[in-house]
Amino acid sequence: MRVVVTRIEPDGTMRRRAVDTARQDDGSRWEDLAARALEYPPPYRPVPGTAVYHVSVDLHQVQAGEYDLDGPLRDLVTVVLAIGDEVLPAGCQVRSRPWRPSAIERNSGSAKAVRLPYTLLIFS
Repeated sequence: MRVVVTRIEPDGTMRRRAVDTARQDDGSRWEDLAARALEYPPPYRPVPGTAVYHVSVDLHQVQAGEYDLDGPLRDLVTVVLAIGDEVLPAGCQVRSRPWRPSAIERNSGSAKAVRLPYTLLIFS
């Protein structure tokens, strides 16, 4: 069973994580939690200015507003976002660059260039 949770912030920022229960030592507990979470899905009533969630368990999907997450659904969303693997958009590759040499640091009245880490996402 594959559980995917997507959190969409009011500004459009997305965070997507997934857990494959077959790869978990406690897979039966994951499957039980997922079944309880989808047993009584809440109505989709998003509140402006709050996050919305898309929860997918195999072929079943639930959408919920932040204030409608409760009980097993809230538990499932919380644990998947906390420990799940990051899911990238289709056709996206990650290339990490160790440094970006464009930032300026102010140190005791003088400016010096510093290098900041960043990750580049490439869509093909």
